[in-house]
Amino acid sequence: MTNETKSKFETTKELTDKYVLNTYNRYPVAFEYGVGEMLFDQNNKEYIDFHSGVAVTNLGHGEADLIEAIRVQADKIFHSSNLYYSEEQGKLAQVIIENSFPGKVFLCNSGTEANEAAFKLMRRHGIHKNLEKPVILSLHSSFHGRTFSSMTMTGNTAIRDGFGELAKDVHFITPNDEESLIQAFDQYGENIAGLILELIIGEGGIIPLTQSFVNLARKLTEETNSLLIFDEIQTGMGRTGKMFCFEHYGFAPDAFTLAKGLGSGFPIGALVIAEEHTSLLGKGMHGSTFGGNHLACAAAYETFRIILSRNLLDHVETVSANMFQRLETIKSNTSLIKEIRGKGLHIGVELTVPSRPIVEECLRRGLVVNSTANNVIRIMPPLILSLEKSSEGLDILESVLKG
Repeated sequence: MTNETKSKFETTKELTDKYVLNTYNRYPVAFEYGVGEMLFDQNNKEYIDFHSGVAVTNLGHGEADLIEAIRVQADKIFHSSNLYYSEEQGKLAQVIIENSFPGKVFLCNSGTEANEAAFKLMRRHGIHKNLEKPVILSLHSSFHGRTFSSMTMTGNTAIRDGFGELAKDVHFITPNDEESLIQAFDQYGENIAGLILELIIGEGGIIPLTQSFVNLARKLTEETNSLLIFDEIQTGMGRTGKMFCFEHYGFAPDAFTLAKGLGSGFPIGALVIAEEHTSLLGKGMHGSTFGGNHLACAAAYETFRIILSRNLLDHVETVSANMFQRLETIKSNTSLIKEIRGKGLHIGVELTVPSRPIVEECLRRGLVVNSTANNVIRIMPPLILSLEKSSEGLDILESVLKG
């Protein structure tokens, strides 16, 4: 590392440490630019990106068509207001609905905002049922955001603790434990307003929900006239080989949330509500100043266009099959891997040791992966990842695991 570049990184770090609130446990690198599935730091060292900024940059870095769509829109108008109509907002909502189910879309700025809207939707449904204390159910180990209601629905005490009393009447179920699910519905019954699920629990360690568990959730919510909502913030936008993860399960929810990959790095979120429930949130009942602005919607619309026009969903399936096969081979040659799980390019490698030191060493060797749930390596590369770079990245991971 040259003195000039070292000074540049140190300056970046010093500025961050001095002026940015210290709420993140950062790795010692600052990325300067990216091309495709590659990232480059301030020393121009290259890294294979198996992280996508936490499942955000699904189209990789420097995507020319996306840049052009943003440039064209930026040249016209960034933002007006939701007090007026927007062509870009209408077109984005249309493509979301045409690729999911009949309904309507509320647009916001992030995943936690989308889940806040989902919380309000469930509460409104409970009020519509004349419930005095509407109950919302979620899963242990889940993550739905860090704002008040989203944090309340997050099944991780490390996220919830330290902020006093949170929203009442939110209760948690053990993932894939059908008895726990039945017990919750037996206990709260008709008082249940809704159940929110990550079909693949992300921050909790890449835990896919079983078909039978999700089927039972659908059956019980229908029997109690409660909403079933899927949090697709990490799994949506092609990450699992389908546009939306719920397509793997054979039925649609009453609503689902989107963010992360929706804008390919441009901040935007969405709550998608099935037609029969759209009247629950009427005029003045929810809103956003920036949500659904012209520029964000143009970026998200172009993201859909690229995924659909380039057959990226089929590509994800091909690369995923190769990666899972290779990971199983690596597992057979090391005692450090306990289990490999996930779907598409949403992959978790559970270790028998803490994962952060492994992730740090991968970073030093030029591979960006993520540590979550203490002992899980989370692999979430861009959907455009080539077979060549997927192999090179797994070569690095294997070499680190071998020591």
